Amino acid sequence: MDTGPNRAPLLHPWGPMDARPGAGGTHGPLGLPAWLLLLLPCWALALLCAGAMALQLPTITILRMPAEAPRPGESVTVSCEATSGLPELTLLYWLGNSSFVESLYPDGAVHEGTVQEELRGSGAALRRDLHFSSFNTQHLLTNFTCVVLSPLGVDTREVRWPQPAPAPVESGGLG
Repeated sequence: MDTGPNRAPLLHPWGPMDARPGAGGTHGPLGLPAWLLLLLPCWALALLCAGAMALQLPTITILRMPAEAPRPGESVTVSCEATSGLPELTLLYWLGNSSFVESLYPDGAVHEGTVQEELRGSGAALRRDLHFSSFNTQHLLTNFTCVVLSPLGVDTREVRWPQPAPAPVESGGLG
């Protein structure tokens, strides 16, 4: 039953919709129906989340260490390299016995270098060094851990110092 141009609007979950043919309903600032404007942020969020799923999880790729066990008094550097799909939201840092290195060594005897970043494809490669100004045997007993952390996840790698070579055994000659 058509009552003419003075019909009541239809009730719709996203607002009143004009029932007149060709009227198209309530419109937003872009000339789009209001319900469509409400859905656009949801679609954008869904696309963003889908894109994040394709992003690379933070991963430690390389832990560069001396080939031989460091000697006391030696200056030593250990490098941690990682990749991340969200470099601007990624932290790369070092821990010593689960504490920040700066807290464990306030004198700076062991300290972190600055984070080096190189963009690669849709992500980045990050590198941060750990510097020992004068290596000592206590450092061999400290659990140093490289951590890469982003909203997509976390990865860790522990330093495993090379075992010192055994001292040569002298043979006592009998003759």
